Amino acid sequence: MKVLNVDLSQLELTWQEISDEELSAYLGGRGLGVRYLYDHLVPGVDPLGPENILTFWTSPLVGTGAISMVKICGVTKSPATGTILMSLMGGYFGPELRFAGADGLILRGVATEPVYLLIQDGQAELKPTGHLWGKTTRQTESALKDELKLKKMHVASIGPAGENLVSFASIMHGGDAMGRGGIGAVMGSKKLKAIVASGRRRPKIQNPNRYKQTVKRIADGYKESLAIEMFGEWGTTRHVDGLNAKGIYPTRNFQSGNFEHYQEINAESLYDTYVTKRVTCHACSVRCRREAVIDHGRYGSVHTEGPEYETLWGFGGNCGNNSLDAIIAANDLCLEYGLDTISTSMVISFAMECFERGLISIDHTDGVELRFGNHETMVEMIQKIAQRDGFGDLLAQGTQQAARQIGGGAENYAIHVKGLELAGYEPRTAKGMGLGYATSPRGGCHERGYTLEEILGTDRKFDRYKYEDKGAYVKTKQDEIAVKDALGFCVLSSAGTLFTDLAELFSTSTGIDMDERSLRRAGERICNLERLFNLREGFTRRDDTLPKRLLKEAIMGKDGHLHTVDIERLLDDYYAARGWDGEGVPLPETLERLGLSETG
Repeated sequence: MKVLNVDLSQLELTWQEISDEELSAYLGGRGLGVRYLYDHLVPGVDPLGPENILTFWTSPLVGTGAISMVKICGVTKSPATGTILMSLMGGYFGPELRFAGADGLILRGVATEPVYLLIQDGQAELKPTGHLWGKTTRQTESALKDELKLKKMHVASIGPAGENLVSFASIMHGGDAMGRGGIGAVMGSKKLKAIVASGRRRPKIQNPNRYKQTVKRIADGYKESLAIEMFGEWGTTRHVDGLNAKGIYPTRNFQSGNFEHYQEINAESLYDTYVTKRVTCHACSVRCRREAVIDHGRYGSVHTEGPEYETLWGFGGNCGNNSLDAIIAANDLCLEYGLDTISTSMVISFAMECFERGLISIDHTDGVELRFGNHETMVEMIQKIAQRDGFGDLLAQGTQQAARQIGGGAENYAIHVKGLELAGYEPRTAKGMGLGYATSPRGGCHERGYTLEEILGTDRKFDRYKYEDKGAYVKTKQDEIAVKDALGFCVLSSAGTLFTDLAELFSTSTGIDMDERSLRRAGERICNLERLFNLREGFTRRDDTLPKRLLKEAIMGKDGHLHTVDIERLLDDYYAARGWDGEGVPLPETLERLGLSETG
């Protein structure tokens, strides 16, 4: 693998190779990212300062024709949490970066003026882009295509939210986002507006015949796969009905697990009225994405990609809103400004609860009634956050910091872990998800240990209310997702895929021997190194917790019992399964087994 080093302060570009030894141990993507950051980032640096390092990584499988091997992973220190941050993006940018001749990017320093990075057929250059500073992501992409006039190119860019250092700003590529944790703010802090990739190269495969056979075998099996069954027709939007029925659909800032108006904002309503066509990522047969159109209405004409489940939930039941027009408009604004829809909707729902409880008033909120269900002010607040205008400047810091500044008990309603707002799954009635939120390396994330069997009911024998064996379950899911993230494999499309097939793909593409056991060990190695990074940054067991509401305020489950989360019980079980001590520090024998003794 060939990686481009970019010194933005000196405007210098150099190339380096990734060794087979590193690939064997960390696979690619997320794995190479944490290894590089652990080795080269000085502990305690300001995530938005010039010393932070922003990296992007593909894998030996991305862009090779293997189904759904599309994800590019950005790895840096998060401005939202101060933890290690891994943020993934699908679509076409990752494969195109490899076609352009770069398997990864390492960016240091800060440019003196706004620039963009162009990588084309093995050549790279930094070009001034002050004329695009302040433009939305859609405007930026369109302008660069007009300027460069390349037949084939793909763009990853930030919008005004990234430029204004909003703590949950994203990097956008069309309708795809590196959304969580504020990676767009890191890119903005470096005065890097966009990255453009264009190329005709194809990744080298060491054993092309065997590789093609493996790809075909996997592709043939996809017709009957769990991924197609679950996401092929309606994508993630199908979750609205199922999760609401289970009581796992957080409503009005996690005050309950059901939304009474869910049928007005579910997949059926979305597809019946707004969806015009389905779209897909590079080399994917699941086609879980869609385009939505509003021809006219209170929010004007909107033509956008999405929304996905998290956005339907976040700007829907989470904000007490049953207007699909408003959700689609909010989705499009987040795309244009470059904002993470989960954190944006969560910080707004937090503010709504604070308003209704009298902790803030119209004197704080620029004269607007910021109440649950008031979708006009919800949409208005998105623009204020992106521009850091008025009350939006406070919310742009994220729920954790906003709560501290509001005071008066506002922290009781701040639903986050380590500063990262939670996603659309209620953990009081899904204990594995609660443990996953608490122990995710980047904060309150549902995807770094996607508990599919529990929240979606894919295993009917699985009891989501019970505590027993959840530690080993979550540990296994986290290790598996780490492997998929490192390989660039979409979490949704990968449902039901055999690890023996993944090992065969890796071996035949790289020439490096890999079996299922070594693949799983690599995933465990990645998770442990991320833990070591966070420990070095000062995080401890006390930070592996959940919001007070989820620990103290019980809700009724479908089993007829009241539920909270006993996080300490879950942590004891999880740490033991991980081979960590009682404080969550990896034991020497665990590090030795994983080849990490020198880092402990």
